[in-house]
Amino acid sequence: MLFLILCSVAFANPVQFSEWSKKHNKNYATTEETFKRYEIFKSNVAWINKRNTELEHMTVGLNEFADLTQEEFESIYLLQDFNSTEYTAEVMANTVEQDPDNIHIGGTCTTAVRNQGQCGSCWAFSAAGALEALLCIEGDEENAYGWISTQELVDCTCSGCNGGWPKTALAYYKSKNICYENEYKYTARDGSCQSSKCKHPGSAIGNVARCQDSGGGITSALSGNFVSICIDAGGIDFRFYKSGIYGLDRQNCNKHSVNHAVLAVKANGNNYHVKNSWGASWGSGGYFDMPAGINCLGVNNNPSVYPTK
Repeated sequence: MLFLILCSVAFANPVQFSEWSKKHNKNYATTEETFKRYEIFKSNVAWINKRNTELEHMTVGLNEFADLTQEEFESIYLLQDFNSTEYTAEVMANTVEQDPDNIHIGGTCTTAVRNQGQCGSCWAFSAAGALEALLCIEGDEENAYGWISTQELVDCTCSGCNGGWPKTALAYYKSKNICYENEYKYTARDGSCQSSKCKHPGSAIGNVARCQDSGGGITSALSGNFVSICIDAGGIDFRFYKSGIYGLDRQNCNKHSVNHAVLAVKANGNNYHVKNSWGASWGSGGYFDMPAGINCLGVNNNPSVYPTK
């Protein structure tokens, strides 16, 4: 039906939009909304094609967000009030290194990329990913992917879908039990706290350590930890990132309005390999790479954090 509607008028490339819509399970309520989203899609495709002729160190490409304007995307997926004196005023702590055997990059302790949906819970996914790596939970029938429940964090700490800090989320586990995903499933919306349903007694972590990109702090911590970092993910370049090193083309280098939390999982030479929570269709299977020691994404604006036993 979508294809027939678009073909009934002289729109360019309706087949691509129809195939993209099917791939990403896009269903619009009215014909008017379908045409509106197609016009936005066409504009984004044109921008992507042009931008790839300009970029030297990375590429951009289609993903599930191609039917949104930049303003719509940022209002849904980025946190609007993320900059806060609650965090920036804190004194830096020295990096605490751990045994690299705690984390098996690419192994059973690296959980699958997840999708936060239309909920401002990036902070919860970033914190949960760091804890998953520390505890190295094996996937089994009970908890197939080794996931920590992000919904517990959304319901029980910070401001739920309206935002929060990875540090606060991790500190919650200093005195609380942890829930696995199968026990407390993610709903992408706020709910009442139900931490009492968790089966795993005792605190999950001993402390929350902090580090900073300047001086190699994140690189050092990545020798034995996954590190939760806060960045400026605004700008259309980041929304449609596909591959390469983000930041070497100097995207977003003047904004530094921190609005998103992600998870650095590995240092590759002068770059960080970083896991996002926008699903596997975004970026390189849900990951991106950014340069170390260059504050292009505002990573130095706030302490980066990780849990310790």
